[in-house]
Amino acid sequence: MAFPASTGEIRLLSKSYKRSLLIGLILLAAGFYAWSLRPTLKQIKGETMGTTYSITYVSTPFSHSTENVKKQVDKLLEAINDSMSTYREDSELMQFNRAEVGKPFKASDELVDLVERSLVVSRMSNGAYDVTVGPLVNLWGFGPAQASGQPTESKKASSDSGDKNAPEFVEWMMNNYPAELPSDEEIAAAQAKVGYQAIVADTRNDLLTRTKDVFVDLSSIAKGYGVDKVAALLESEGINSYLVEIGGEIKVGGPKPDGAPWKLGIRGPAMANSQPALIVELENKAMATSGDYLNYFEVDGKKYSHTINPRTGHPEMGRLAEVAVIEDNVAEADALATMFMVLGDKEGLKLANREGIAAYFTYHTDNGYEAVSSDAFKPYLPKQH
Repeated sequence: MAFPASTGEIRLLSKSYKRSLLIGLILLAAGFYAWSLRPTLKQIKGETMGTTYSITYVSTPFSHSTENVKKQVDKLLEAINDSMSTYREDSELMQFNRAEVGKPFKASDELVDLVERSLVVSRMSNGAYDVTVGPLVNLWGFGPAQASGQPTESKKASSDSGDKNAPEFVEWMMNNYPAELPSDEEIAAAQAKVGYQAIVADTRNDLLTRTKDVFVDLSSIAKGYGVDKVAALLESEGINSYLVEIGGEIKVGGPKPDGAPWKLGIRGPAMANSQPALIVELENKAMATSGDYLNYFEVDGKKYSHTINPRTGHPEMGRLAEVAVIEDNVAEADALATMFMVLGDKEGLKLANREGIAAYFTYHTDNGYEAVSSDAFKPYLPKQH
Protein backbone atom coordinates (compact mmCIF):
# COMPACT_ATOMS: atom_id res chain seq x y z
CA MET A 1 0.00 0.00 0.00
CA ALA A 2 1.41 3.40 -1.06
CA PHE A 3 1.42 6.43 1.18
CA PRO A 4 1.67 10.08 0.02
CA ALA A 5 5.03 11.70 0.60
CA SER A 6 5.34 14.09 3.45
CA THR A 7 6.03 17.78 2.94
CA GLY A 8 9.64 17.34 4.10
CA GLU A 9 10.22 14.51 1.67
CA ILE A 10 8.83 16.60 -1.18
CA ARG A 11 11.24 19.42 -0.33
CA LEU A 12 14.18 16.96 -0.34
CA LEU A 13 13.13 15.54 -3.71
CA SER A 14 12.75 19.05 -5.13
CA LYS A 15 16.23 20.05 -3.97
CA SER A 16 17.74 16.84 -5.37
CA TYR A 17 16.02 17.38 -8.72
CA LYS A 18 17.21 20.98 -8.94
CA ARG A 19 20.74 19.92 -8.03
CA SER A 20 20.74 17.22 -10.73
CA LEU A 21 19.30 19.63 -13.26
CA LEU A 22 21.94 22.25 -12.44
CA ILE A 23 24.75 19.69 -12.74
CA GLY A 24 23.31 18.53 -16.05
CA LEU A 25 23.15 22.08 -17.38
CA ILE A 26 26.72 22.74 -16.25
CA LEU A 27 27.94 19.57 -17.97
CA LEU A 28 26.00 20.47 -21.10
CA ALA A 29 27.45 23.98 -21.15
CA ALA A 30 30.95 22.63 -20.57
CA GLY A 31 30.50 20.15 -23.41
CA PHE A 32 29.21 22.87 -25.72
CA TYR A 33 32.10 25.15 -24.76
CA ALA A 34 34.62 22.38 -25.42
CA TRP A 35 32.98 21.71 -28.80
CA SER A 36 33.11 25.41 -29.68
CA LEU A 37 36.89 25.35 -29.15
CA ARG A 38 37.44 22.18 -31.17
CA PRO A 39 39.76 22.77 -34.16
CA THR A 40 38.05 22.06 -37.46
CA LEU A 41 38.95 22.31 -41.14
CA LYS A 42 37.28 25.01 -43.20
CA GLN A 43 37.62 25.58 -46.94
CA ILE A 44 36.99 28.37 -49.42
CA LYS A 45 37.49 28.47 -53.19
CA GLY A 46 37.46 31.13 -55.87
CA GLU A 47 39.01 32.46 -59.05
CA THR A 48 41.92 34.82 -59.56
CA MET A 49 44.81 35.55 -61.93
CA GLY A 50 43.21 33.55 -64.74
CA THR A 51 43.09 30.41 -62.61
CA THR A 52 41.52 29.13 -59.39
CA TYR A 53 42.44 29.25 -55.72
CA SER A 54 41.70 26.94 -52.82
CA ILE A 55 42.26 27.62 -49.13
CA THR A 56 41.92 25.12 -46.30
CA TYR A 57 42.44 26.42 -42.80
CA VAL A 58 42.04 25.28 -39.20
CA SER A 59 39.72 27.23 -36.94
CA THR A 60 37.04 26.77 -34.30
CA PRO A 61 33.35 26.44 -35.32
CA PHE A 62 32.40 29.98 -34.29
CA SER A 63 35.48 31.92 -35.37
CA HIS A 64 36.92 32.95 -38.74
CA SER A 65 33.79 32.30 -40.77
CA THR A 66 34.38 31.19 -44.35
CA GLU A 67 32.27 34.09 -45.61
CA ASN A 68 34.38 36.70 -43.85
CA VAL A 69 37.72 35.06 -44.76
CA LYS A 70 36.73 34.72 -48.42
CA LYS A 71 35.66 38.37 -48.54
CA GLN A 72 39.07 39.48 -47.24
CA VAL A 73 40.96 37.10 -49.54
CA ASP A 74 39.07 38.22 -52.64
CA LYS A 75 39.69 41.86 -51.80
CA LEU A 76 43.42 41.19 -51.36
CA LEU A 77 43.76 39.22 -54.60
CA GLU A 78 41.85 41.86 -56.52
CA ALA A 79 44.30 44.48 -55.27
CA ILE A 80 47.22 42.33 -56.44
CA ASN A 81 45.63 41.98 -59.87
CA ASP A 82 45.09 45.73 -60.04
CA SER A 83 48.77 46.19 -59.35
CA MET A 84 50.51 43.38 -61.23
CA SER A 85 48.31 41.97 -63.98
CA THR A 86 49.34 42.31 -67.64
CA TYR A 87 45.74 41.51 -68.62
CA ARG A 88 44.49 44.80 -67.15
CA GLU A 89 45.52 47.81 -69.18
CA ASP A 90 45.13 50.14 -66.21
CA SER A 91 47.12 48.00 -63.75
CA GLU A 92 50.10 49.58 -62.05
CA LEU A 93 52.47 47.25 -63.90
CA MET A 94 51.00 48.12 -67.30
CA GLN A 95 51.30 51.82 -66.47
CA PHE A 96 54.98 51.21 -65.79
CA ASN A 97 55.31 49.29 -69.08
CA ARG A 98 53.99 52.41 -70.86
CA ALA A 99 56.08 54.87 -68.87
CA GLU A 100 58.71 56.97 -70.59
CA VAL A 101 62.02 55.19 -71.06
CA GLY A 102 64.68 56.54 -68.71
CA LYS A 103 62.18 58.29 -66.44
CA PRO A 104 61.72 56.88 -62.89
CA PHE A 105 58.19 55.59 -62.28
CA LYS A 106 56.76 55.97 -58.77
CA ALA A 107 55.36 52.56 -57.80
CA SER A 108 53.99 50.80 -54.75
CA ASP A 109 56.57 49.23 -52.48
CA GLU A 110 54.98 45.81 -53.17
CA LEU A 111 55.51 46.11 -56.94
CA VAL A 112 59.07 47.41 -56.56
CA ASP A 113 59.90 44.63 -54.11
CA LEU A 114 58.57 41.90 -56.40
CA VAL A 115 60.42 43.28 -59.43
CA GLU A 116 63.65 43.40 -57.39
CA ARG A 117 63.13 39.80 -56.24
CA SER A 118 62.67 38.74 -59.86
CA LEU A 119 65.90 40.50 -60.79
CA VAL A 120 67.75 38.51 -58.11
CA VAL A 121 66.66 35.25 -59.80
CA SER A 122 67.54 36.69 -63.21
CA ARG A 123 71.06 37.50 -62.11
CA MET A 124 71.44 34.10 -60.41
CA SER A 125 70.49 32.30 -63.64
CA ASN A 126 72.42 34.54 -66.04
CA GLY A 127 69.19 35.54 -67.74
CA ALA A 128 67.60 32.09 -68.05
CA TYR A 129 64.84 33.65 -65.97
CA ASP A 130 63.80 37.10 -67.19
CA VAL A 131 60.56 38.97 -66.44
CA THR A 132 61.05 41.11 -69.56
CA VAL A 133 60.43 38.03 -71.72
CA GLY A 134 56.90 39.35 -72.39
CA PRO A 135 57.39 40.19 -76.12
CA LEU A 136 58.53 36.62 -76.77
CA VAL A 137 55.71 35.16 -74.66
CA ASN A 138 53.18 37.17 -76.68
CA LEU A 139 54.84 36.30 -79.97
CA TRP A 140 54.57 32.57 -79.27
CA GLY A 141 50.91 32.91 -78.25
CA PHE A 142 51.19 32.44 -74.48
CA GLY A 143 50.51 35.98 -73.26
CA PRO A 144 47.77 38.62 -73.31
CA ALA A 145 48.23 39.15 -77.07
CA GLN A 146 46.94 35.76 -78.15
CA ALA A 147 47.45 34.47 -81.69
CA SER A 148 44.51 32.90 -83.48
CA GLY A 149 44.31 29.32 -84.65
CA GLN A 150 42.26 26.15 -84.50
CA PRO A 151 43.29 22.96 -82.68
CA THR A 152 44.03 19.92 -84.79
CA GLU A 153 42.38 16.59 -84.08
CA SER A 154 45.62 15.30 -82.56
CA LYS A 155 45.71 18.34 -80.31
CA LYS A 156 42.15 17.64 -79.16
CA ALA A 157 43.06 14.06 -78.37
CA SER A 158 46.13 15.21 -76.47
CA SER A 159 44.06 17.68 -74.44
CA ASP A 160 41.35 15.12 -73.75
CA SER A 161 43.92 12.91 -72.06
CA GLY A 162 45.47 15.80 -70.13
CA ASP A 163 45.29 16.81 -66.51
CA LYS A 164 41.66 17.45 -65.60
CA ASN A 165 42.78 19.20 -62.42
CA ALA A 166 43.52 22.28 -64.53
CA PRO A 167 40.67 22.56 -67.07
CA GLU A 168 41.21 26.29 -67.52
CA PHE A 169 44.68 25.62 -68.95
CA VAL A 170 43.38 22.91 -71.27
CA GLU A 171 40.62 25.19 -72.54
CA TRP A 172 43.09 28.05 -72.97
CA MET A 173 45.50 25.82 -74.82
CA MET A 174 42.73 24.52 -77.10
CA ASN A 175 41.60 27.98 -78.15
CA ASN A 176 44.69 30.18 -78.15
CA TYR A 177 47.74 28.76 -79.83
CA PRO A 178 49.46 30.12 -82.92
CA ALA A 179 48.21 28.92 -86.28
CA GLU A 180 51.81 29.11 -87.53
CA LEU A 181 55.22 29.56 -85.98
CA PRO A 182 56.81 33.01 -85.77
CA SER A 183 59.59 33.76 -88.24
CA ASP A 184 63.25 34.18 -87.32
CA GLU A 185 62.93 37.89 -88.07
CA GLU A 186 59.95 38.23 -85.70
CA ILE A 187 61.79 36.33 -82.98
CA ALA A 188 64.88 38.53 -83.36
CA ALA A 189 62.78 41.69 -83.21
CA ALA A 190 61.01 40.52 -80.04
CA GLN A 191 64.27 39.37 -78.46
CA ALA A 192 65.76 42.82 -79.01
CA LYS A 193 63.13 44.11 -76.55
CA VAL A 194 64.11 41.59 -73.87
CA GLY A 195 66.70 42.15 -71.16
CA TYR A 196 66.29 42.27 -67.38
CA GLN A 197 69.39 44.51 -67.22
CA ALA A 198 67.19 47.33 -68.55
CA ILE A 199 65.12 47.35 -65.34
CA VAL A 200 66.28 49.36 -62.33
CA ALA A 201 64.46 48.85 -59.03
CA ASP A 202 65.06 51.50 -56.37
CA THR A 203 63.59 49.83 -53.28
CA ARG A 204 64.55 52.72 -50.99
CA ASN A 205 62.52 55.29 -52.91
CA ASP A 206 59.94 52.93 -54.51
CA LEU A 207 60.99 53.76 -58.06
CA LEU A 208 61.15 51.61 -61.17
CA THR A 209 62.97 52.66 -64.34
CA ARG A 210 63.24 51.14 -67.81
CA THR A 211 66.49 52.07 -69.50
CA LYS A 212 65.15 50.72 -72.80
CA ASP A 213 61.72 49.79 -74.14
CA VAL A 214 61.19 46.46 -72.35
CA PHE A 215 57.91 44.85 -71.24
CA VAL A 216 57.73 43.41 -67.72
CA ASP A 217 55.52 40.35 -67.18
CA LEU A 218 55.36 39.06 -63.60
CA SER A 219 53.13 36.06 -64.30
CA SER A 220 55.97 33.67 -63.40
CA ILE A 221 56.17 35.02 -59.86
CA ALA A 222 52.86 36.83 -59.16
CA LYS A 223 50.80 33.72 -58.33
CA GLY A 224 53.39 32.69 -55.78
CA TYR A 225 53.41 36.22 -54.40
CA GLY A 226 49.61 36.06 -54.13
CA VAL A 227 49.86 32.85 -52.11
CA ASP A 228 52.38 34.47 -49.75
CA LYS A 229 50.12 37.49 -49.23
CA VAL A 230 47.05 35.33 -48.54
CA ALA A 231 49.06 33.27 -46.04
CA ALA A 232 50.18 36.48 -44.31
CA LEU A 233 46.55 37.66 -44.19
CA LEU A 234 45.46 34.43 -42.52
CA GLU A 235 48.23 34.69 -39.94
CA SER A 236 47.29 38.29 -39.20
CA GLU A 237 43.79 37.00 -38.37
CA GLY A 238 45.18 34.41 -35.96
CA ILE A 239 44.96 31.49 -38.41
CA ASN A 240 48.30 29.71 -38.23
CA SER A 241 47.40 26.31 -39.65
CA TYR A 242 46.45 26.42 -43.33
CA LEU A 243 47.05 25.33 -46.90
CA VAL A 244 46.82 28.06 -49.55
CA GLU A 245 46.94 27.18 -53.26
CA ILE A 246 46.70 29.38 -56.36
CA GLY A 247 47.11 27.71 -59.74
CA GLY A 248 49.10 24.86 -58.22
CA GLU A 249 51.49 27.04 -56.16
CA ILE A 250 51.15 26.16 -52.47
CA LYS A 251 52.07 27.35 -49.00
CA VAL A 252 51.27 25.54 -45.76
CA GLY A 253 51.37 26.82 -42.22
CA GLY A 254 51.51 24.75 -39.07
CA PRO A 255 50.24 21.19 -38.78
CA LYS A 256 46.74 19.85 -39.44
CA PRO A 257 44.26 19.52 -36.54
CA ASP A 258 45.55 16.04 -35.71
CA GLY A 259 49.09 17.39 -35.43
CA ALA A 260 50.25 15.75 -38.67
CA PRO A 261 52.08 17.74 -41.36
CA TRP A 262 50.38 18.64 -44.61
CA LYS A 263 50.97 16.13 -47.41
CA LEU A 264 51.53 17.35 -50.97
CA GLY A 265 51.87 15.26 -54.11
CA ILE A 266 54.38 15.67 -56.92
CA ARG A 267 53.60 13.97 -60.23
CA GLY A 268 57.19 13.00 -60.92
CA PRO A 269 57.88 9.86 -62.97
CA ALA A 270 54.28 8.67 -62.50
CA MET A 271 52.78 11.67 -64.33
CA ALA A 272 51.94 9.39 -67.27
CA ASN A 273 49.09 7.86 -65.24
CA SER A 274 48.20 11.03 -63.31
CA GLN A 275 49.15 9.46 -59.97
CA PRO A 276 51.49 11.30 -57.58
CA ALA A 277 54.84 9.54 -57.50
CA LEU A 278 56.13 11.41 -54.49
CA ILE A 279 54.38 12.62 -51.34
CA VAL A 280 56.20 15.29 -49.35
CA GLU A 281 55.27 16.34 -45.83
CA LEU A 282 55.57 20.07 -45.11
CA GLU A 283 55.05 22.50 -42.25
CA ASN A 284 55.51 26.26 -42.70
CA LYS A 285 56.93 25.78 -46.19
CA ALA A 286 56.08 26.65 -49.80
CA MET A 287 56.14 24.53 -52.94
CA ALA A 288 55.84 25.50 -56.60
CA THR A 289 55.94 23.33 -59.70
CA SER A 290 56.40 23.99 -63.39
CA GLY A 291 56.13 21.55 -66.28
CA ASP A 292 55.81 21.05 -70.01
CA TYR A 293 52.80 18.72 -69.88
CA LEU A 294 49.91 21.21 -69.93
CA ASN A 295 50.52 24.62 -71.40
CA TYR A 296 51.89 23.93 -74.88
CA PHE A 297 50.85 23.54 -78.49
CA GLU A 298 51.88 21.30 -81.38
CA VAL A 299 52.85 22.11 -84.96
CA ASP A 300 53.74 19.28 -87.33
CA GLY A 301 53.95 16.88 -84.39
CA LYS A 302 56.44 18.97 -82.42
CA LYS A 303 55.56 20.39 -78.99
CA TYR A 304 56.21 24.02 -78.06
CA SER A 305 56.11 24.81 -74.33
CA HIS A 306 54.88 27.99 -72.64
CA THR A 307 58.32 28.23 -71.00
CA ILE A 308 60.29 30.59 -73.25
CA ASN A 309 64.07 30.67 -73.09
CA PRO A 310 64.97 34.40 -73.13
CA ARG A 311 68.49 33.58 -74.29
CA THR A 312 67.35 31.79 -77.46
CA GLY A 313 63.93 33.34 -78.06
CA HIS A 314 62.37 29.89 -78.44
CA PRO A 315 60.16 27.70 -76.22
CA GLU A 316 62.18 25.36 -74.06
CA MET A 317 61.30 21.72 -74.76
CA GLY A 318 64.35 19.81 -73.56
CA ARG A 319 64.62 16.72 -71.37
CA LEU A 320 63.03 18.34 -68.34
CA ALA A 321 59.35 17.52 -67.93
CA GLU A 322 58.65 18.97 -64.49
CA VAL A 323 60.42 20.59 -61.57
CA ALA A 324 59.19 21.12 -58.02
CA VAL A 325 60.84 23.62 -55.67
CA ILE A 326 60.42 23.88 -51.90
CA GLU A 327 61.23 27.21 -50.27
CA ASP A 328 60.18 29.42 -47.37
CA ASN A 329 58.07 31.64 -49.65
CA VAL A 330 56.09 30.81 -52.77
CA ALA A 331 57.11 33.83 -54.84
CA GLU A 332 60.72 32.66 -54.84
CA ALA A 333 59.74 29.02 -55.39
CA ASP A 334 57.51 30.07 -58.31
CA ALA A 335 60.29 32.00 -60.04
CA LEU A 336 62.89 29.30 -59.38
CA ALA A 337 60.67 26.57 -60.83
CA THR A 338 60.34 28.59 -64.05
CA MET A 339 64.09 29.23 -64.06
CA PHE A 340 64.87 25.52 -63.75
CA MET A 341 62.54 24.65 -66.64
CA VAL A 342 64.71 26.86 -68.84
CA LEU A 343 68.02 25.63 -67.45
CA GLY A 344 67.09 21.96 -67.72
CA ASP A 345 67.86 19.12 -65.33
CA LYS A 346 71.66 19.04 -65.71
CA GLU A 347 72.50 22.75 -65.55
CA GLY A 348 69.61 23.27 -63.13
CA LEU A 349 70.79 20.55 -60.75
CA LYS A 350 74.27 22.10 -60.61
CA LEU A 351 72.80 25.50 -59.78
CA ALA A 352 70.40 24.06 -57.20
CA ASN A 353 73.24 22.28 -55.39
CA ARG A 354 75.48 25.35 -55.56
CA GLU A 355 72.77 27.64 -54.14
CA GLY A 356 71.30 25.13 -51.67
CA ILE A 357 67.88 25.07 -53.37
CA ALA A 358 65.50 22.16 -52.70
CA ALA A 359 64.48 21.05 -56.21
CA TYR A 360 63.09 17.80 -57.64
CA PHE A 361 63.63 17.32 -61.38
CA THR A 362 61.59 14.92 -63.51
CA TYR A 363 62.89 14.38 -67.04
CA HIS A 364 61.87 12.55 -70.19
CA THR A 365 63.55 9.25 -71.06
CA ASP A 366 63.03 6.74 -73.84
CA ASN A 367 61.10 4.60 -71.36
CA GLY A 368 58.98 7.31 -69.77
CA TYR A 369 60.19 9.51 -66.91
CA GLU A 370 62.93 9.52 -64.31
CA ALA A 371 63.69 11.89 -61.45
CA VAL A 372 66.65 13.33 -59.60
CA SER A 373 66.72 15.63 -56.57
CA SER A 374 69.11 18.28 -55.36
CA ASP A 375 70.94 17.75 -52.09
CA ALA A 376 68.68 20.25 -50.29
CA PHE A 377 65.57 18.33 -51.42
CA LYS A 378 66.72 14.95 -50.08
CA PRO A 379 65.38 15.51 -46.52
CA TYR A 380 61.89 15.68 -48.05
CA LEU A 381 62.21 12.32 -49.78
CA PRO A 382 60.51 9.29 -48.15
CA LYS A 383 62.73 7.62 -45.59
CA GLN A 384 64.10 4.27 -46.70
CA HIS A 385 63.34 1.43 -44.29
